Amino acid sequence: MTEPVKTVRQERRVRTEAAMLEAFEAVLVREGAAKVTVQAVADEAGVAKTLIYRYFDDIGGLIKTWGEKRTLFVPLEELFPDPEASAKELYEDPLQFAKKQILKQAQHMRSHPAYIELCIAELSGSGPVVDALMELRIKRNDAESQALGVTLDGRTVPMLMPQLLMPAAITYLAMRARKSPAYAGIRLDTDEGWAQIMGAVEQTLDLIGMAAKMAELTKADQQQLAEQFLQRREPSETE
Repeated sequence: MTEPVKTVRQERRVRTEAAMLEAFEAVLVREGAAKVTVQAVADEAGVAKTLIYRYFDDIGGLIKTWGEKRTLFVPLEELFPDPEASAKELYEDPLQFAKKQILKQAQHMRSHPAYIELCIAELSGSGPVVDALMELRIKRNDAESQALGVTLDGRTVPMLMPQLLMPAAITYLAMRARKSPAYAGIRLDTDEGWAQIMGAVEQTLDLIGMAAKMAELTKADQQQLAEQFLQRREPSETE
């Protein structure tokens, strides 16, 4: 095979793969994950479904390829512009660290309706779409840990748990925005409404952080008082 012919075929393959990935996202956003099938994607892309099997093996392989090529999650360079500083903050001020990541990911998720549809699909509990998303998340978590050069340990995770519940609440509201956008008088499908939600999220995260710091201060004060009490008791006990 001559080099020009090889190059043409490679370019054609890249275009065909891109068309199928775009078709998958179009079907997902328009119809929902339940309607994503090999046939539906093939029809959308205008190709034979055998071609999808040849490129991706199955629908799960297509989703994983799509997720890896698409900015499904906040790019690592945006999430951790200075990985060393982020790693330091994780251990020195994990609540502030978590707040920054949660807010970045929340804004990113809203601009990716396809990801929200995948989250909706997770509620069904199983299937190739859910399995593919889980694998993408695991890879992403590994990539974040590698980028920071650290992992969450037994000391840090309990401290972050109140904060880590917030992404679940945000994901729920993002799903509501697509399926039933009115929530507590707020239109979740508008920029103004979502800005209100993000403002409330930030305030809540700040309150959680303040409460955690107050708890630490109170604990420290109690320890100090106990030590002072014991110091005062020591002379009388030796009399």
